Amino acid sequence: MTDTNDLKVCVVSPMPSDPPWELFDEIPDDVPIIVPDDSDGNLAPAPRDNVTYFDYAAQKDYCGEHYEAMPHKSAASRNFGHYWAYKEGFDVIIALDFDCGTRPGWLSDHLSTLTTVTDHPAVQGDWINSIECEGFYARGYPYENRTPERSQVTDTTASGRVVINMGVWDNILDLNGIDKYHTEPPYDPGLRGDQNYVALGNIPVCGMNNSFLAEVTPAYYFLPDVWVDDGSPGNWQLSRHDDIWGGYILKKLMDIKGDLFTYGRPIVEHTKQTPLERVTVLEQYMHLMSMGFYNIVDEAVANVTDADYTSIFAHFVEEYDRALERSPEPPHYLGVYRELGDWMGRWARAFV
Repeated sequence: MTDTNDLKVCVVSPMPSDPPWELFDEIPDDVPIIVPDDSDGNLAPAPRDNVTYFDYAAQKDYCGEHYEAMPHKSAASRNFGHYWAYKEGFDVIIALDFDCGTRPGWLSDHLSTLTTVTDHPAVQGDWINSIECEGFYARGYPYENRTPERSQVTDTTASGRVVINMGVWDNILDLNGIDKYHTEPPYDPGLRGDQNYVALGNIPVCGMNNSFLAEVTPAYYFLPDVWVDDGSPGNWQLSRHDDIWGGYILKKLMDIKGDLFTYGRPIVEHTKQTPLERVTVLEQYMHLMSMGFYNIVDEAVANVTDADYTSIFAHFVEEYDRALERSPEPPHYLGVYRELGDWMGRWARAFV
């Protein structure tokens, strides 16, 4: 799977504002760039012919009744682009944030990973950290696992079909906001960018530079921002969890099927730092609620049987709802988990 002539490939890049278009220079003109327009019609015309904008009206026109499964005003706005590419018969979808600069070999590196491997380098552990610089952890790596014993990983090998590859990043590292207040991270954090490794275990999935076989799209849902009513003046926004929590679900379902997740190359340059105070506030409830969410997901997955990605996700949503009713989490947490379950149900029905 290395020849773009044999694959129907598209890039999905959600945009809330105009990007510096030179970031996309390594994307050939014959590869379409699909833009879920999260400005809702306020983007300047694209300077390239291979770019298609979809504002909210265009999304609604395309999705019909399933438009209700498409979040907006968050990174989860990319779901529409993935849905469109799946419905239009693309083989490979590449997710790229509009503040990530591509480099020579970026596209071919992504495509070369999506293949069947034998005795491929792998990293095994409970949670795997894609950043190797000591003391720094990728955004979403649980604080509960930040001990020498719990964060220990083993180098091994794995064989199977790679269905998703997460490229990593340098410059502005994707860390938890509060960690950046604590210690200034290096520009080059010792990323495993020389080759790709299979992740045998949980891994914080970052959606800003990854590629996947389109067939997994029904099980790969970026979860929307929602509001937490904890009784305080002004409810809290749960955010920045979209790719991590949605990726956690996908990875668990992939494990049932025996499919593989790789990470490493290609590295992009992440060029934009969202104001840290805003990031830290948005991530507050992600940190508080992650382990409860993972426990519900794990209980649900334990009852899910192998099937195609459409069916396995639909079954997961049913089991998630059942596990939610048994969860001992606080009521305001359960309200959020239940709302996320409603969103996942809409996504599952969009593929029936």
